[in-house]
Amino acid sequence: MIGKYCSLNGKLTKTKKAVLPIDHIEFAYGFGVYENLRMRKGFVYHIEEHIKRLFDSAKIIDLNHDLDFKQVKNWVEKLIEKNNIKNGNIKMILIGGKKPILYIFMLPPKYIEKKEYRQGIKVTTYNYERFAPQAKALNMLPSYIIFKRAQKENAYDALLIDRDGNIIEGTRSNFFAIKNKTLTTPPLSEVLDGVTRRTVIECAKQNGYNIKEENIPLKNIFDYDGAFLTNTSGKIMPVKTIDEKSFDIIPDNLQTLRKLYDNHISHKE
Repeated sequence: MIGKYCSLNGKLTKTKKAVLPIDHIEFAYGFGVYENLRMRKGFVYHIEEHIKRLFDSAKIIDLNHDLDFKQVKNWVEKLIEKNNIKNGNIKMILIGGKKPILYIFMLPPKYIEKKEYRQGIKVTTYNYERFAPQAKALNMLPSYIIFKRAQKENAYDALLIDRDGNIIEGTRSNFFAIKNKTLTTPPLSEVLDGVTRRTVIECAKQNGYNIKEENIPLKNIFDYDGAFLTNTSGKIMPVKTIDEKSFDIIPDNLQTLRKLYDNHISHKE
């Protein structure tokens, strides 16, 4: 955590004093939703989309609250001003209960090594289907354990595989495959509607790429030119290795898309 202050239901509070009672049953059971936002040079990327998805996630798990969009955005802006920090990540956690609690606090920025963008990352696979995948919910124990196992194998993330052998998403990322100028990504009904995922699709369409939302069988993944993950911190991360098998190269069409995306979001700053 960075910054001396966090926001607790809109009240700026010193982080050391922002605590929950030990018997808060909703938090203990993971009855809550969250969002991670990326801030660079004082600019918060996609703040509107993140707040909207926070509310959408709450609705999916029947977490009732009386927050409104402008109110939450204002709280984020006041926290940034109070902490006087220009680069970092911002986390929002909305916890359910009779009196819902919205925590907003700041975390150190996460950077991916440049060589990983050039050489690609390693991912592992794990057979698991998330409950209510469209919600960014706090009950992340299975994904947490799977991610830790991936780390032990020196992997960036783990791909979740459904009962039919299809790639769904990463534990903390969305998944795409690329062939020529066509991007294929799992159907939205099966995955979290990632903000970066949406922005990549928007950017790709503007630059003449075709988009397919369909199942991607793990057994067929190496029929594509390449693959990549998307999330808030890493943006577009080329995949080199899946388990013990690798793509021959990180294809030029993928690196071109990555550069187009970086340019696309820089124009929104």
